[in-house]
Amino acid sequence: MREPLIISQNTFELQPRISVLLPVYNGGEYLRQSLQSVLNQQCSDFEFLIIDDCSTDGSFDYLKSRQDNRITLFKNEKNRGLFFNLNFLISKSNSTLVKLWAQDDIMYPQCLDRIISFYTKHSNIGFSYSGCDMIDENGIIKENYSVDNTPEIISTALHAKIAYYTGSIAGNIANVCISKKALAEVGLFKEDMKISADFDMWVRLARNHETGFIKEKLIQLRDHKNQLSRNEKYFLNHVKEDLEVYRYLDGYVAPQQRKEGRRLMLKHKLVFYYTLMVKSFLKGKWKTAFDYFRQLKKYNNFFTLSFSFLKNKMIKPRKPDLFSKE
Repeated sequence: MREPLIISQNTFELQPRISVLLPVYNGGEYLRQSLQSVLNQQCSDFEFLIIDDCSTDGSFDYLKSRQDNRITLFKNEKNRGLFFNLNFLISKSNSTLVKLWAQDDIMYPQCLDRIISFYTKHSNIGFSYSGCDMIDENGIIKENYSVDNTPEIISTALHAKIAYYTGSIAGNIANVCISKKALAEVGLFKEDMKISADFDMWVRLARNHETGFIKEKLIQLRDHKNQLSRNEKYFLNHVKEDLEVYRYLDGYVAPQQRKEGRRLMLKHKLVFYYTLMVKSFLKGKWKTAFDYFRQLKKYNNFFTLSFSFLKNKMIKPRKPDLFSKE
């Protein structure tokens, strides 16, 4: 299969301090805001690598029209998917840091400056993620009064604990920056995964590297109905791929932490997966429900899962204190 075509090339003469990577597929009404928020960064020493994945809504024409010496634009001749595009852009990046970006989110002006400063202070972390404001389809910030007590530097053990309870620690690729040195050690995103290749990447990076958390809110993360993760037809992929990641995590944590992690999963993640199975059953989607059953049964005792599900429905479990001890 042919490599994506290069449409325009940035004119950097020196190595940029950070590379921003943006895969685009039918970016629609949000793409202009997203792209402009990157170009408006206080930091000017960055390259902006963009790939269009065969958009049909005019996104590519818009991207071609943007003239900026920081932009390099590529185009696929065939739709290749998110994780192929991220891997391709990583391979073309010229910085030691790669900031992942999304077509429907917005960077605050200080975003790249803060990330660069953070890595100057913590050069050995595998990846970092930041605080964010959640916005709706209209760009209105959603009120959030919760306090995030996650420490600035997250050990391998603490990352595993959080992963067992919540899954992907970052929540979304758009608030993540990765060290290319760490990427060289663990490899690129798994392109055979449709949904959970980001979660898989964080777990692989965290095995031998600490993770960074920039508490400051550096982006606006948009929540809207067209997001891939909210498409019901991919829910089974999500469960299957997540459980594959958890098997990998199980393989490198200490036995006691694996035991504790499984207990956390029974109260949250596995109950969520079980709920998807029940909903499929109630909708008469017998094959899908059985597929969920097979995946869950392979990972944990099904009677234990069923008991945990029923207990969860009757008595809402307390949220654990993930930071009391590691």
